[in-house]
Amino acid sequence: MKSHSYLVKLIQCAVFAAILCICSPLTVPIGVIPFSMAIFAVMLCGVVLDWKSGLVSVLVYLALGLFLPIFSGGNTGLTAIPGPTGGFIWSFPLMIPVICLIKRQSGSVVWMMTTAFLGCVPAIALCYLCGSVHYALFAGVPISAAIRACVMFILPDLIKAAVASVVGVLVREALRKSRFSV
Repeated sequence: MKSHSYLVKLIQCAVFAAILCICSPLTVPIGVIPFSMAIFAVMLCGVVLDWKSGLVSVLVYLALGLFLPIFSGGNTGLTAIPGPTGGFIWSFPLMIPVICLIKRQSGSVVWMMTTAFLGCVPAIALCYLCGSVHYALFAGVPISAAIRACVMFILPDLIKAAVASVVGVLVREALRKSRFSV
């Protein structure tokens, strides 16, 4: 039975790494920092998976992204990480434990969705902080200017957090009830 649960966790990690690879290049170029679905995919990972599996999924995505064009706008890690959006990328593994620390996996579905959302909000703030600091250093601008450039998507990211919370809890509950739970 232990090998079954290990295999299920590996499959879940692979599936969520693939979701990250599919969602992340989807961007709308607006200003220096594009609107991206990467943060949505990271939040979905954090809501559905436990922190270890979520972290493995994100790290696999980052490793693949070093050489494959799967980051925002179809960039690779060799160009994206040292570029203006690199701070957002390296914040992704930090977001997972924040979400997992706050979300709850028991109680009513509404409670689980609420706590998942409450976990996504500080994860977004952490992502913005890392992205803003990296951008300020990259562009040589004051942190206040970097924050203005990097935090312009707060409302869409809160909507993404709400959707990730609802969808993530429903997926997690469906997995829990299926033979694909661990």
